[in-house]
Amino acid sequence: MTSQIIEQRLDTLVQDASLPIYDAARYSLLSPGKRFRPLLVLTVAQAFQSPLSHAIDPACAIEMIHTYSLIHDDLPCMDNDDLRRGRPTLHRAFSEGLALLTGDYLLTYAFEVLGVAPHLSTEQKLKLIQLLSHAAGAQGMIGGQAIDIVSVGKVLDEPTLLQMHRGKTAALLTCALLFGAVIGNAPSSAHSLLRVLGEQLGLAFQFLDDLLDATASQEQLGKEAGGDRKKKKPTAIQFYGVDGVEKKLKELELSIEKNLAKLPCDPIALRSLIHKNLQKRRYTERDSRIGFGLM
Repeated sequence: MTSQIIEQRLDTLVQDASLPIYDAARYSLLSPGKRFRPLLVLTVAQAFQSPLSHAIDPACAIEMIHTYSLIHDDLPCMDNDDLRRGRPTLHRAFSEGLALLTGDYLLTYAFEVLGVAPHLSTEQKLKLIQLLSHAAGAQGMIGGQAIDIVSVGKVLDEPTLLQMHRGKTAALLTCALLFGAVIGNAPSSAHSLLRVLGEQLGLAFQFLDDLLDATASQEQLGKEAGGDRKKKKPTAIQFYGVDGVEKKLKELELSIEKNLAKLPCDPIALRSLIHKNLQKRRYTERDSRIGFGLM
């Protein structure tokens, strides 16, 4: 039901069909996805007793930023991918120029949505804008992607590799968790724990992405398999090896569980959401034959 609420609100927020950019935006924004980031926002906010209506628009703003990043990531000047979630990428379905502008539109519109989000105080909205600006900027998502681009064909040292992953993946996941904390007026102790949890979760997701890119098929991934290796991109597999990544994932798994238990709220729903999405990300036909699941 919560996922349906997200889908319905996204559909409402991007509904104008008077310009081609809206069709392009809907193509990417409403394509089938797990909606993990907006669900993190809603789950944390509700854990701290905030009504769903207070968190839905900020959750959708997070999803717009995530979608914009995927659109730009797929462009020929970046990863030059042809498939995303089993469908042609936006620049293949429409055009490269329109894809670029659609990403720009969703990035810009996300902050408009935050600025007029109902039920929140001015202080809460300002804090959310600050959090998202930082997470999506040079210290977060864009900075991580920049490291990725300039490091093609190179072997990164561990600090740089982790910095790249923290930016590319962990920053926005951490932001989603903190959105829920701000909306739910959570205590400062919760904010600190959620920052650590977001970083651990982001590293786990990125390590899983690198692992699946190296071991899964195109049908399982919904995009080209082995793309990172073919493009000579730096990955956790390149640095740690498959067995090393498996070991790192187990360590992160244990740390995530410990930090969930420390939260000053009931962590059951958040634990379930995190475990479910890590399992989905991990699950492949190879795993099903041997009955393996991450959590």
